[in-house]
Amino acid sequence: MSGDSSNGSRPIRLAILAGEASGERHGAALFTALRELLHPQQVEAWGTGGEHMRAAGIEVVFDCAPYSAIGIANALSHIPQLLAIRSDIYRRLRTAPPDILVLIDAGAFFVPVAKWAKKAKLCPVFYYFPPGSWKRPKTEIGVVGQKDTLSRSTDLIVTPFSWSEDVLKSRGANVQFVGHPALDTVKPELSDEEFYSRFGLDRQSPLIALLPGSRHMEITHNLPTMLRTAGKIAKRISGAQFALGLAQASNRELVEKIIKREQKGGGAAEGLNLFIHQTGGKLVQIAQSSLPNPTPALATNTGMAVAPEEAEELLTNKKRSVSAKINRDGKRSAIVPLVICDGLTYDVIARSDLVITKSGTATLESMILQRSMIIIYKGPWLMNLEWKLRKKSLNIPHAGMPNLMAGERIFPELLGDDATPEAISELAVDMLLQPERLMHLKERMNGLVTQYLGEPGATLRAAKLLAQLLPTTVYPEPTNIKNESN
Repeated sequence: MSGDSSNGSRPIRLAILAGEASGERHGAALFTALRELLHPQQVEAWGTGGEHMRAAGIEVVFDCAPYSAIGIANALSHIPQLLAIRSDIYRRLRTAPPDILVLIDAGAFFVPVAKWAKKAKLCPVFYYFPPGSWKRPKTEIGVVGQKDTLSRSTDLIVTPFSWSEDVLKSRGANVQFVGHPALDTVKPELSDEEFYSRFGLDRQSPLIALLPGSRHMEITHNLPTMLRTAGKIAKRISGAQFALGLAQASNRELVEKIIKREQKGGGAAEGLNLFIHQTGGKLVQIAQSSLPNPTPALATNTGMAVAPEEAEELLTNKKRSVSAKINRDGKRSAIVPLVICDGLTYDVIARSDLVITKSGTATLESMILQRSMIIIYKGPWLMNLEWKLRKKSLNIPHAGMPNLMAGERIFPELLGDDATPEAISELAVDMLLQPERLMHLKERMNGLVTQYLGEPGATLRAAKLLAQLLPTTVYPEPTNIKNESN
């Protein structure tokens, strides 16, 4: 990297290391905010991350997506690659030490990097989203004065959770609570009119969001269960519609393969028909070959694609119909729309009446958008076994952020073998038929966000704290930047 700043000093250089999708998104936002804050001073960075960091102008030397593992059993298979990556990170840091090393979450991988950098007196270490910060302590904060590895290995820790600041301070860390950056970013992109017209959905009918996750493993295990659940819900909730929210990095081909498999005759989701907006994918390409305008296309159970206006004709013509099926009660099944929304997860959540989501960041995002949810997670049998054996020792009472923040189970959680289509659909129907309950939960979520996640502007506050760590030889007056950490 090279370049000259307007005041003649060399560019500010950062190393930003993130371990998974949500972390690299926050890393990209932090870098962008710092650039805007220090303009016209030039700011450059390299790191580990993904598409969001690349889009922000960060040189991504390792893509974190293939190695973002959950659970010990899943992580073990990546150990050789991860060790090689960390060795190369050490080499890069030694060869050209950055002005600040920024680490984001992924404690098992990055805390040793922080410890190494601190021991080598390489540069200031800034930990953003400290590992385990999402765990809300029950009563005991910690042993006052007893420093842990993270406290000794960092110059400043910035946390998005208010309780995490208390915990880390009790352990001797230099830590600041800035609020959660998701308050600035978790917003729909489309207007209501744009969303419903783009995907051919009826705004007056119930909409259920399906959020299986972005990892290959999550899609493979969560999506089939969600599709089977949708099939069961559709039989009990008249006019039910389903929107599948996918991150940009999700494997679209895998998603379509799973949907087509579950839609086959006799399959649990055969009543679902896929409307796909023409933004890519094999089924969409079929539709494009016969449709003059970029309107939604209906992919039937046999993999054919037709215009939505042709669907009614197919349903009324028994000989030609490839969508309508005769169910066990002898009744003709109606089309139940399922749309795929690439890169529009927040739009999907914001318009939904209920969210069925995998545990993790999506539960926090659903809470910020004040949408009730059912939290699930399925994985390989070895991961499910690991969860059963370790859930008590891990001392994690809840998997979803709203439940962790509330300190009680306000939203259902079905993990591992408990996450069956029958159990999930039963809960979903029960919640959808109680609008007053959903309204009460909405008020509860709003209170939790206000109490624990702070105010909007967290990313800018974090960038200001980051700037204060810059050496004065690189940025002469970093301490003049107003500290607005609250």
